[in-house]
Amino acid sequence: MLTRYPDGIRGKSFFQKDAPAETPAWVRTARIRSEPGGREIATFVCDDLETLLYLANLGTIPLHVWSSRIASIDRPDWASIDLDPKGAPFPSVVRVARAVHALCRRIGLPDFVKTSGATGLHVLLPLGAQVDHGGARTIAEAIARIVERAEPGIATTVRTVADRGGKVYVDYLQNGRGKTLAAPFCARPLPGAPVSMPLRWSEVGARLSPSSHTIATAPGRMRRLGRDPMRPLLDAEVDLPAVLARLDAAARDVHR
Repeated sequence: MLTRYPDGIRGKSFFQKDAPAETPAWVRTARIRSEPGGREIATFVCDDLETLLYLANLGTIPLHVWSSRIASIDRPDWASIDLDPKGAPFPSVVRVARAVHALCRRIGLPDFVKTSGATGLHVLLPLGAQVDHGGARTIAEAIARIVERAEPGIATTVRTVADRGGKVYVDYLQNGRGKTLAAPFCARPLPGAPVSMPLRWSEVGARLSPSSHTIATAPGRMRRLGRDPMRPLLDAEVDLPAVLARLDAAARDVHR
């Protein structure tokens, strides 16, 4: 899904899911039904540099992507947990992210983290296309609720901002067919052009800032790293039945 800013970030913007009729033939698209009984949408498939440049030339700044691939559209590669502060201090976001990481290590589920490019963090959990979108949401919700109970002073799954009490929103609702997430490395339409930057877990600490990575600093950082910390997300082999059994045990423990 594109968010286009033809007049810059201070001008009017609009969302676009459907590729227009004038899209060049060399830009790959896939027809995806928007919902049961809904119309088919010609969705952009950005899988090469030329298409990426074409979308940028349309005034696209953030790219929001599905969690699944065209070949397995109903079987996501990952589940996501969006840690959204909305008024909570960023150190609380870091602490909640570390709690998610600790739980994932406990249950044997690899987890990958990136800045949102705005004010929060995203934690992505590899699923290897082993469950459908509903299953991905169920897994993310179970983790979110365990973390909420483990960190009740700073974490919440309450969606309404006014009712969060200054806590970090542990959002599992971005999982579902057609739900999208800001892509790794995409810029965000904010002053300074912050980037949604993949991180190593060792970087998620007191020195991390939501504005740590921008289009000015991102290229140098990636040259220094030499590899994308999030790339293994797409290839991780997960014994999901074993993970789910340990997740169920963790959920029972937290309710005792």
